[in-house]
Amino acid sequence: MLGLLGGLIQGSAHGWTATPALLTAAGLVLFALFCHRQRTAENPLIRPSLLRNRGFTSGLALGTVFFAAVAGLLYVISLFLQQGLGRSPSGAALGLMPLSAGIVIASIACYRLIGRLGRRLVLGGLLITLAGTAYLLTLVALSGTDTGAWTLVPPLLVIGLGMGTCFGSMYDVTLGDITDEEAGSAGGSLGAAQQLAGAVGAAAVTTVYFHTAGGATHAMTVSLTVVAAVTLLCCSLVRLLPRKAREEHH
Repeated sequence: MLGLLGGLIQGSAHGWTATPALLTAAGLVLFALFCHRQRTAENPLIRPSLLRNRGFTSGLALGTVFFAAVAGLLYVISLFLQQGLGRSPSGAALGLMPLSAGIVIASIACYRLIGRLGRRLVLGGLLITLAGTAYLLTLVALSGTDTGAWTLVPPLLVIGLGMGTCFGSMYDVTLGDITDEEAGSAGGSLGAAQQLAGAVGAAAVTTVYFHTAGGATHAMTVSLTVVAAVTLLCCSLVRLLPRKAREEHH
């Protein structure tokens, strides 16, 4: 994982020269060897029964893709605030406050809703995230670097509400039909996948941003389009998730 993450981060930041390419290739080879070892080990870190559980594997895939998308989204929004709108790093951090507030609000609200709504809450969060991303995409496409600071507050708040809804529901729903004996292995797998997704997503979306010609506005619109497309793909995977979250959480 270290080689894979190091290669992706270096490649997105400094270009795909020999060093990041070799690091990424080495990371992929070692990851493949790890997966093979897990299939043959007497006491694997990932229980084989989890890999046969469609609900869990679907949730793992959906969560990985979604976390990759939003990690990249956060990164390019910060880049656009600085490079496109001329804000300082601290100003960009303040500009992301509506998004952070939305995450906190939605995460708290989901605690009482997850037991009743189950995977429908995950779908709702994805659709809200998609709506906020489309809203932001429209603003950037129309106003470009003339976009006002207060104009960005509504779409960022909506994106944050969608992300918080997903964060507050996706984990529990993914664990919806696993056994108590599988819980530790499942939780560790989800945590590792989320960390990897965050690094891969940030590297992938920023690569799109930096390699898109035409200035900050065009780079941002292309990046947002990619994130919106990935989020839409995630919506199609929700039907494969367990219907309800783990009962022990309620």
